[in-house]
Amino acid sequence: MKQTWIDTHIHVSDVGPDGTRRERMLENLLNVLDRCDADLRFVISCDSPYTWHMIQDPVGMMEGNRFIYELVRRAPGRLYGSCTINPNLLEESLRVMDVCFSEWGFVQLGEMLQYMMNYRMDSDAGEAVVRHAVKYNVPVQVHLGTYCRPKHQGGRYRDETSGDGIFHIADLLGVAQRVPEAKYVLAHAIGCGPTPDYISWADMFLDVIQGSYDTYPDNFWIEIRDFQCKALPRTIRDVPTNRLLAGTDWVTRVGPPFQPYGTMFDVKAGQNPFPPKVSSFVEFLRAAGATENDIQRIGAENARELFRLP
Repeated sequence: MKQTWIDTHIHVSDVGPDGTRRERMLENLLNVLDRCDADLRFVISCDSPYTWHMIQDPVGMMEGNRFIYELVRRAPGRLYGSCTINPNLLEESLRVMDVCFSEWGFVQLGEMLQYMMNYRMDSDAGEAVVRHAVKYNVPVQVHLGTYCRPKHQGGRYRDETSGDGIFHIADLLGVAQRVPEAKYVLAHAIGCGPTPDYISWADMFLDVIQGSYDTYPDNFWIEIRDFQCKALPRTIRDVPTNRLLAGTDWVTRVGPPFQPYGTMFDVKAGQNPFPPKVSSFVEFLRAAGATENDIQRIGAENARELFRLP
């Protein structure tokens, strides 16, 4: 019997990077689950171009989330919906949340893409959408810049990612003070990138949390994105095991056929630094000191409890 594995952070789109419409989106996506070495389930949210449309177009929010709903409703128990909004368009954001959570059964708000859509979580609008998520008892998945990839230019290093991780964690702590009753998912907080020239911010995030609270906050769930991250042993040691999730940021930007699950974000399948399999993640967890019970919790049980899945 295959091990159940629930990934809480997946972005999908039925429009390819070249603008081509993917007519068999669901079949191609489920093929990834079927080919996996585990009983794989996804919590999915929309990717570009839907997210770009949400920056200025209120109608785009409903369109992107409706696309997710159409996939989820046709694959019950395998796909779960996560609601993407733009708090700059607050009235429509709240309306979309009402539909997603009261009618469509979505299980999460997010990913909150503040770096892309130019808003702050620690703001009146950010507070409003988080309080609305509390009303529906769903967690809020907040983007954190996972790493920076330095390039030497004129004696200085330049971050070319969606980074600024220290500002993201400060912004998250701000909204958590405003709405302490909310549940927060720290999106891809534990990661490192595929090669040594990436600088991981995982230890920084853990340092900030430890320095800000007397004990680990019970309403923070941390996603592990890159299981080979050097900070994983510390994460297993310092964060309660029941507050860790598998959230790899896997995307459908290549294909179809889509790359195997386990392929790192923005990496071609043939260049992945480890075999793209759940068994690779499990071995990284074991090497980091996780027990078999820890692995079961991180791989599936914590997500089941957080999202109230069967």
